[in-house]
Amino acid sequence: MHGTDRGTLIKLAHAKQRLREIESAKVYEDSLYEFLKASWQHIDPAEFVGGWHLEAICEHLEAVTKGHIKRLVINISPRCSKSSAVSVAWPAWTWIQQQRGYLEGPQVQFLFASYAESLAVRDSIKTRRLIESPWYQKHWRHRFSLTSDQNTKIKFENNYKGYRFCTSVGGTVTGEGGSALILDDAHKADEVESDTVRQGVLNWYDEVLSTRLNSPQEGAIVSIGQRVHQDDISNLLIEKGFTLLCIPMEYEADRHCVTVLKTNPDGSQITWEDPRTEEGELMCEGRYNPEAIKEQKKKPFVWATQFQQRPAPKGGAIIKSEWWKVWEREKYPSFEY
Repeated sequence: MHGTDRGTLIKLAHAKQRLREIESAKVYEDSLYEFLKASWQHIDPAEFVGGWHLEAICEHLEAVTKGHIKRLVINISPRCSKSSAVSVAWPAWTWIQQQRGYLEGPQVQFLFASYAESLAVRDSIKTRRLIESPWYQKHWRHRFSLTSDQNTKIKFENNYKGYRFCTSVGGTVTGEGGSALILDDAHKADEVESDTVRQGVLNWYDEVLSTRLNSPQEGAIVSIGQRVHQDDISNLLIEKGFTLLCIPMEYEADRHCVTVLKTNPDGSQITWEDPRTEEGELMCEGRYNPEAIKEQKKKPFVWATQFQQRPAPKGGAIIKSEWWKVWEREKYPSFEY
């Protein structure tokens, strides 16, 4: 074989390899869920456990990125990879998008907050490590680069002025803002029964975080976490008209969730709805098996709020709803109250 021929074959092989990489990158750019799956090895050492619940979260975040949803609340059980999807993969995925809209491209500025700064910092570090991974750099190093003069655990920036900043709920955000504001577990579960602490979270959102959008009209606010109390941050945001994606661990037909992902110019809508139809059907058997569910149900309030996303157990807690009957006699029995 002549040297020229061999050199040509090598160039063709390299060209084919590059074409495969471009095609793979396009798949990941078009789908946050596919990006999450492919990047998982750089996010978490555990095996990836996917499912329609993660696809649903990713679809709603894509709708936020494209400007179709501006205010979003996601209620889902703990330990379902929600932080990996929202707080780690989403900003890294957003920065590889073409700059078609306000929240698409490396110029997007993210402000994340969790009840503990350690959790916020943990996910910030994971995002940065993902961006710096050989896999990410192979596909998208031409899109942007991280700057060296602003590259810390709580805030790192790229050469398009996009950044990821994190803080704790109640922490200072003076001088900081964002194109997108994200609350990831605003409440600490074992403190939520304190009216003072719980109200402090709501006040901080109303008086501090909600004022930090760079553009109130085009920017987005996303809150994700399990329900923990009837007067928690989710309740406040739902009352303010936020789109609600509610995914209880066990399906309840009377709370079938349907959301609008996009409203077209002609008024037609693209919607998402819970794919389950059978009462009691689990969200993700790969995450929680029947034995684990049985153990959680021994704690009725925890099960109702954190797993079923209802602020009180179905049918009541101490006083059951089925106990209430119509009193058909003319006179009441004797009672104190």
